[in-house]
Amino acid sequence: MKNIPDDINQEMNQMLHDSLRVPIGVDDKILNQYLKVSVTYVLAYTGTAPAVLNDDRFIFLCVELASFLYENRTAQVKDIPAPLKMVMDQLALNGFNSVKQEV
Repeated sequence: MKNIPDDINQEMNQMLHDSLRVPIGVDDKILNQYLKVSVTYVLAYTGTAPAVLNDDRFIFLCVELASFLYENRTAQVKDIPAPLKMVMDQLALNGFNSVKQEV
């Protein structure tokens, strides 16, 4: 998560604990791993343009995807929920199309 500023990383970590209603200090290691996986996945899917990193939807996606992975850790996950996929598609338009290509 080297691309993510520390304050955003801490905010996502706090939001993840709040979202799952898991106290700080409980399952921190696994939650951090799920958050790292989520950030990596979202960045790979949407691009790493500043338009993506500064978008509130980026934090939402990372936290919700990490929550989804944590809640389904004993089940085999085949696909990301459709609402999250739709938000990722919107964010990908900002990420990959935010820099105009010169002709």
